Amino acid sequence: MLNVFTFKRVFGSKSHSRGVARGIATLAAAGFAFGMVQNASAQTVNIGEGLSLGWAQLFVADTEKLWEKQGLQSNSITFPSGRLVLDAVAGNRVLIGTAAETPVVFAALNGVPVRIIATTNNGGGAPYEPFEIVANQSIRAAADIKGKRIGYSQGTNAHYYLSKLLDKLGLKWSDIQAVSLSPGDFVSSLVNGSLDGFVWTEPAISQAVAQGHGRFHTIATPGVYAAISAVITLQSTIDKQPDALRRALRAIHAADTLDASAEQRDIGEVAQRVNFDPALAAQYWPKLNLKVGLDKASVVRQLESQARWALANGLVRPDAKMPDFNQVVVTSVLDSIQ
Repeated sequence: MLNVFTFKRVFGSKSHSRGVARGIATLAAAGFAFGMVQNASAQTVNIGEGLSLGWAQLFVADTEKLWEKQGLQSNSITFPSGRLVLDAVAGNRVLIGTAAETPVVFAALNGVPVRIIATTNNGGGAPYEPFEIVANQSIRAAADIKGKRIGYSQGTNAHYYLSKLLDKLGLKWSDIQAVSLSPGDFVSSLVNGSLDGFVWTEPAISQAVAQGHGRFHTIATPGVYAAISAVITLQSTIDKQPDALRRALRAIHAADTLDASAEQRDIGEVAQRVNFDPALAAQYWPKLNLKVGLDKASVVRQLESQARWALANGLVRPDAKMPDFNQVVVTSVLDSIQ
C-alpha cells in the first residue's frame, strides 16, 4: 500500500497499522485494483469513505442510490480515518475519497498530486469543531492533560488539533505522553487503561462515554480548531476522468437537496453506518453544516497555515518545500456542475 505520509519521528509516539490493514483487506475483498472500472451498463467506481459524520452526504448518496441516478455503480469502501482514505486515493484504488485538510497538507508536502475538489460543510452555521477530549477521571479540565497518556492519530487533523490545543494551554508536546493510534483503537485503549484520554470525533466520543459506565467524560475546547471536510481525488483523475468526477459530485450535491422526510430517514441510516446512536446523531446533525461547496481562498489559507506548522515542527522530510496550494484546491469540477 502506498503510504504518502513520510514523517520525521517525533514526540516518542508509535503509529499503529491495524486500521491500514483493515482498509487493505476491504479493498482486496472488493476485488478492485483501480478507482474506476467500465462495465456494459454503467461505470463502476470505488468511493473511499471515512467513518465520520462530516461526510454524511456520501453515506446518503449510498442510501438513496444517488450514484446510480448519475449513471455510476458505486462500490463504497469505508476506512477508519481520512488519512487512510487518502492513501487509497493516492494509490488510484478509489475514484474519489473523503479526508480532512491535514492529510492533504502532508501529502502535498510529500509531492503527492492529491486535489481537493469540494468540501461538504459549507452550511454557513457555526464553525465545524468536531474534536473533544475524552478522558478518565484523572483529567478534569483541558490543562490536566499535562503528564498524561493522550491518544491521537498522527497525520490527521487530530494531530493538528492537539498541537493547537497544547499551544493554547501553554504546553509543549514533551509535556504529555502522546500516543499515536489508529482511530479504531481509541475507545478500547481508554477502556483497558492504556490511555488517560484521547482526542477524536463522534461517534468515538459517545462510544467511549457509554462503555466507560461513568468512568469517562468529555471536555469541549471551543475556538481551538475548525475542521474542513474535503472530497479528494488525483490530478490525473481530473485530467482523464472529468465526466466521472462530475457525476460523482452531482450525486453528493443531490444529498443536500433531499426533503425533510428523507433527511430523517437518512440520519438513521448514516448513524448505523458509523455506529452512532441515531438519537445522538439527530442532535449532532445541525452542527455538521452540511452543504457541498468550495471556498478556495479560505481552504488555501488553512492548508498554508498547517503546512507552515508541519515544516516548522520538523514533521516532514528535511527537503520538503511549501507547495502551491492554489493548485491543490481545484474548483473546475464543482463549477462545471453548478
